[in-house]
Amino acid sequence: MRHKVKWWCSLSLVQHRTTVVFILFSLFPTLLGVYTQEHDINMPHQEVEFWARKIGNHIFHLSNAFALYNDIKDNFHSRDATLQENDGLQLVKEMASDVTNMMKFKVDAVNRIMNVAEEASLDKYKQDEAVDYFNAKRLNPSPDIPQEAIDDKNYRNLSLLSNSHFDGIPINESVSSVHVPTNVYAKAPDVINAIRWSGRLDRTFKSNYELDPTLSWQYFGSSTGFLRQYPASEWVMDEKDPDLYDARLRSWYIQAASSPKDMVILLDVSGSMTGLRKEIAIHVVLNILETLNENDFVNIFNFSTETTELVSCFNDSLVQANMENIGEFKKALKTIETKEIANFSKALIKAFELLQRSNSKYNKSGQGSQCNQAIMVVTDGAPDNYEKIFSTYNWPHFQVRVFTYLIGREEKKKRDLSWMACANKGYFVQVTTLAEVREQVLRYIPVMARPMVMYQEDHHHIWTGVYADIAHERHGHIVDPKQIEWLWEVREGKRQRDRTENYQKLQKLVKDSSSLTNIHALQDKWQVENFLRYGEFGLSSRSIARIKAAKMRKMRRQRLRRRDIQNFTLKPEVREKIKHEIEIMLKRRVKRDVLVLIPNRIHDYDLWKHHKRLLREQEKLEKWYEDIRMGRRGAPGLKEGYRLMTSVAVPVFDRKKTSNITERVLVNESVWVLRKRETKTANLLGVAGTDVPIREIEKLVPPYKLGVNGYSFMVNSNGYVIYHPDLRPVHRESNAEFQDILKPNYNSVDFAEVELTDYENEARANDSELLELRKELVEQNPAERMMNVKIHLDDMKRVVQRTQKYFAQKISGTPFSLGIAMPDGYGKYKVHGQIELTREIQDRRAGDVMDHFSTGNWSLHPDWVYCEYKYDQHQEDQSPEALIKEFLSRAQKPNWKWRSTRTRPPPDPIMNQAQHKRWKPSMGSDERKDNYYCDKDLVQSLLFDARATNVYSREVKIEDKIKDKNPVAIYIMLLSMGSQNFGITTAFVATRSGLTRWIDNPSESSSSNGNSKERHFMKVHNRAIDEVWYKRAVDYYKEDQDAYVYSVPFDAATRDPDEVLVTATRAIFVEENEYRMAPAAVVGVTIKHRKFVDFFKNETYKCPSYPSRDSSCKKAKTCESTSLNCYLLDDNGFIIASENEDDTGKFFGTLEGTIMESLVQSEVYKKIQVFDYQAVCLDTQEKNSMASILTTPIQTLKWFANWMMGNVFWVLVKTQLYTLWDPNEAWAYAQGQWDPNAAPTDEVTYSKGPINHQSTFGEYQEMFPDEAVITEESSGEGSGKYPEEDGSGREGSGEEEIALYEGILEYEVQDYLDGIPTEDTKRTESPDVVGDFPPLEKLKKKGYPIQLAYINKTHPRPCDKTVYLYKLQSKKLKQDGLYKPVKGKLSNCHTNGCGRPFSVQKVISTNLILVAVNSLCPCESRKVDIEPVEVEHNETTSCNRLLMQHYRKRPQSCVNYHPDEHEIKLCGGAGSLGPSSVALLTLLLAHIYNSMMQS
Repeated sequence: MRHKVKWWCSLSLVQHRTTVVFILFSLFPTLLGVYTQEHDINMPHQEVEFWARKIGNHIFHLSNAFALYNDIKDNFHSRDATLQENDGLQLVKEMASDVTNMMKFKVDAVNRIMNVAEEASLDKYKQDEAVDYFNAKRLNPSPDIPQEAIDDKNYRNLSLLSNSHFDGIPINESVSSVHVPTNVYAKAPDVINAIRWSGRLDRTFKSNYELDPTLSWQYFGSSTGFLRQYPASEWVMDEKDPDLYDARLRSWYIQAASSPKDMVILLDVSGSMTGLRKEIAIHVVLNILETLNENDFVNIFNFSTETTELVSCFNDSLVQANMENIGEFKKALKTIETKEIANFSKALIKAFELLQRSNSKYNKSGQGSQCNQAIMVVTDGAPDNYEKIFSTYNWPHFQVRVFTYLIGREEKKKRDLSWMACANKGYFVQVTTLAEVREQVLRYIPVMARPMVMYQEDHHHIWTGVYADIAHERHGHIVDPKQIEWLWEVREGKRQRDRTENYQKLQKLVKDSSSLTNIHALQDKWQVENFLRYGEFGLSSRSIARIKAAKMRKMRRQRLRRRDIQNFTLKPEVREKIKHEIEIMLKRRVKRDVLVLIPNRIHDYDLWKHHKRLLREQEKLEKWYEDIRMGRRGAPGLKEGYRLMTSVAVPVFDRKKTSNITERVLVNESVWVLRKRETKTANLLGVAGTDVPIREIEKLVPPYKLGVNGYSFMVNSNGYVIYHPDLRPVHRESNAEFQDILKPNYNSVDFAEVELTDYENEARANDSELLELRKELVEQNPAERMMNVKIHLDDMKRVVQRTQKYFAQKISGTPFSLGIAMPDGYGKYKVHGQIELTREIQDRRAGDVMDHFSTGNWSLHPDWVYCEYKYDQHQEDQSPEALIKEFLSRAQKPNWKWRSTRTRPPPDPIMNQAQHKRWKPSMGSDERKDNYYCDKDLVQSLLFDARATNVYSREVKIEDKIKDKNPVAIYIMLLSMGSQNFGITTAFVATRSGLTRWIDNPSESSSSNGNSKERHFMKVHNRAIDEVWYKRAVDYYKEDQDAYVYSVPFDAATRDPDEVLVTATRAIFVEENEYRMAPAAVVGVTIKHRKFVDFFKNETYKCPSYPSRDSSCKKAKTCESTSLNCYLLDDNGFIIASENEDDTGKFFGTLEGTIMESLVQSEVYKKIQVFDYQAVCLDTQEKNSMASILTTPIQTLKWFANWMMGNVFWVLVKTQLYTLWDPNEAWAYAQGQWDPNAAPTDEVTYSKGPINHQSTFGEYQEMFPDEAVITEESSGEGSGKYPEEDGSGREGSGEEEIALYEGILEYEVQDYLDGIPTEDTKRTESPDVVGDFPPLEKLKKKGYPIQLAYINKTHPRPCDKTVYLYKLQSKKLKQDGLYKPVKGKLSNCHTNGCGRPFSVQKVISTNLILVAVNSLCPCESRKVDIEPVEVEHNETTSCNRLLMQHYRKRPQSCVNYHPDEHEIKLCGGAGSLGPSSVALLTLLLAHIYNSMMQS
């Protein structure tokens, strides 16, 4: 190289010049081409700047004029609205005090229930005395049930009336109802006796409700299994769903029944634990796990020759028993293998040493309960009692209880295991069948409660964490949150059935395709897949979106329709009259509908009155349906289909020190006798409790006091969120079937997982400021902190960076801390403006207060409490608007009182009767209506806002609109009122007090809303400061005080274009100076998107004239040119308008990813990483494919034989009949078998792995190679047979590919926005392949492969996800105070060396930018998506995530010892004798017969 340089330098000057000229001459054509191309694609930067300025001016002045922004702003300032400073610490103290008072009422209520229950249990009754109670599952039989069944099952009629306080559920306030679980025998003596004496609680329930009208459901859960609840209501169940509810497994029962515990479960996996023994042992462990709660700590060890952790991550530690960790145990239980010989010594020593370390005084981390300790041994027998180990590690203090579970029927193995339990304050049970597992496992809970029972006076009350009352668990579609996995499987089964039905239709169509207009669709893989999913051919993306929306509505209505019969419950005599009248009308050939449509045809007045109520109920129910369909949070008692609660509970003790027990005694080797004896006992009678809906707590923390973007939250002593605006308990998948299912760890969401600091650049970064705030919340210390945080909006599609102030205060008497967060800056102050109602009434010039609501339409925040009656819940449900009208009318009458005190301390226990009567006077029915609550500050602020916004007259003159406007505004107004209408449909304003007012533009609304199926925009988005458009407008005020914030629906491309609206909003602030300001209201307009786009095109297709240049310009310099693509983007990168309406609402990066990345590099947008710690990932479930079955006689006989043998074996296993001939034999359940009558509580093993989208579609063709599937020249033995016919039931990689393909289409959220790929999508198949399937003739002959009928089964798994969101950097676009265009170019993005220049200009007075991109150069563009993706953890970080336990505070109450407990000798024994062989045989035959009849 050195020689070459010397040679070049040594050239003569002539030679050098000649060489340069030669090189330039040779490159001239190329340079000329590049120059020509660059000249042709010269970007119109000046034009873009002009368009942006003109568009901004036009829409700004037009929106201002229609929304009457200046008029409303002037009214707020001229009406003496002032600013007051927000004292966050004082505010949170007042709110915490109100919540504390409310909580004390709940504690007093359960204490009264407890006292009465303990006294009632001492009453003596005759054993043969009849028990009168209302069975919740046997109330008000439907007409479809035959009379014989009604008499046989003891149905009873009970008048039930809908009650708004109980979410519109029909109830009876006079009595309680009883629910008995399926696994409990309702006529057992102990159950009947407890139901009998607990009937005395009805009077206490009613008294509590009279004393505290905010009380929700009150209940007593008996240790015998039943639940008595007040008020009485029917337990409505779907006939296809099992009744899985058992009160003894609910968190409120388990936590109250015993103090927190550390538990080690030792599971024997030796070689003898095979077959049925293994299955029973697994179910024992699963049921033990269900009895644990978040205050307990647990680990499971498998032991044979060695002792190892069931979950390798939980090495040598106890982990908190939250739902996520329990889920890990359940998954691992499916992988256990039995082998070798059990070494009990190693297992017991391991367990004792672990518990000793956990209970050490040096353990200050809060991990471990340091209270009760237990070892649960699950085995089929022990060779020794291991007395030496127990004497070394557990005696004489007996800190660890030992519970032993003997699996199997062998009596000889009971002695050692029974000794282990009895010698260590535990309990021994023998489990022989799967059916008795739950009852046997629950026997350990009363044993753990013995110390508490023996102390008697120590009734510690507990507060649960948050949990979901699923569609009202005690009276609706009941699904225990711990049965989430089972519900998921049920939904997957329904999805499979739907696809199978469509597959069968497809097979018929391919045989007879005469009904198809496009026969080629049968060979198109996209069309076929759409048909299998939706049952139709030729679907567009919009059609698919409509089908999905219809499915969603259908699912929600089906859930609600189960309650129709409840809402229409009438008295028996009225029911008979209605039935008689219907029969008469039917004889006259009058339809049933007439009964409802023409109630005056009913002659009986009482009947007519009931039908009027029926009509009101129907109307209310239909409105409820519509509210749910629109996803309105104000729907009664529903938040995403669930009602979040916490509960307070207290244990109920048996005051008797001794009991008579009956036990089986072995006289000799073959003779058992029953003997009665009196023995010392300490029995737990049950648990009394009441629910506290989260919404009742939220009522005491009014959002209007916190202002826009302020919020409250509550955290318990474990650091888990009780409520928080970012708590998302349910799935948000795109398919309707899964949207109402709870997430696996919804009730163990940590405070550090919902507050995202602005410093987090990696998953689960432990920010010190956040953890310090969390610790103060856990410790219940007063807190005041400031943090920079990231707030995501619109389902994690938008992001805001904000500085917030946090304040916290403890809720006395509970483990909760209440916190509030308020934005720094405008959150420091609040607007104070009120109309003093009494003065307004006295002022004769003021007129009626309702005159302030005279113009336009108006509504109030549906979730806020302005005024409400405390008792009269049986009256017709009134809207907030009707209720405020009624109270304002009452307020203008004499003797009006505000009654603004929300809560007060409960009565002092030492009050005498006279003092108590003064504190709470008794009220008759007439006095109940005078017992109400009105928020004085909120109502008077509402009146002030109503007066300030009373500007929307129905007839506005043009002169009024152009008054005081500048010439540009007047020109734009007049122009828009002419032929070039801008498309504004509605002008609206929403205020700080929850008031929303609007007026429709008659010229637009009459044409658009007449045939529209959508509800009015303002009737859906009526939540004022809680609406996203309100929050964004207030936040953007800091960026640009004159700007309107524009947005469109994200799914606009899938909607009817005529119904898509653009929303533009602008905040109104009351300001004293640059630093003292607060938001008062937000005004806005809605614009028809189609006309907005027309205006956008009209402006950008023009070529402006400049004085310094020729007045004419080329078409190539406008957006009309095919070489130029123009977009309007909002401040988060979403397309508001473009030349292609299908782009509307999409993220710009999905279309122009490379340009989007360039905008980030140019600092137009800022890229912000957001983490989702509540995410759910869907793992693919491995499954055994079903082989196709040919309908031949041989196959039919084979199917029948398999069916018969399967039923026989099923009964043998369930009833243990096989032990009659060989007691040692054990049948194992097939791993792939599914019992439709059983609700699975354990998980299945699922395969993991990322889905390669591109390769999946590209390799789809490989699933059906012609030579292997269709043609008769295929290699091997078969000729044209499908691979699944070889008996294996699997095709190999083909099945996996179709599974992946199905999974992509089912679960890609972007699929909802972009639609299913259509025929114009680029195909990746080779050109010599004709179509996607074989020729039609072969398809008609062979049909489609059975694999097409399979779905890709999935399973939810908690995971972390991350996404990069984008935020506009408006200040970066300014130069010298003016917005200047950003000029950029993608250079050398193609092999020919061309580039893609682009121009960006801020649209003034908006949150929009105008982007013009040259499209001549065919550059490859990457896709930049904003869909969250899973954070990949390696094995170490994954374990760290599970083991990461932040600071927690242990419960204060711990009762785990009583000195006299050793006197109780009850420590378990043998189970009851089984039924006779004859009975078993009869059961077998009956089951087979019933199965045949059902088939």
